[in-house]
Amino acid sequence: MAVVIGQIVTETVLAPASAEVPPPGEPRGDADMDVIVRRAAERVLEILRREWDL
Repeated sequence: MAVVIGQIVTETVLAPASAEVPPPGEPRGDADMDVIVRRAAERVLEILRREWDL
């Protein structure tokens, strides 16, 4: 869970915003946070899949 939280922080603070998500510093709604959390979880799961396949 800590890894997913780390990815969420990275996504909201450091990563450039996509068209789906407003830039950092602007208010984010529930839908925006859903997109961020989904992308972060997908990224972590992909990393775990790659490590498992090795």
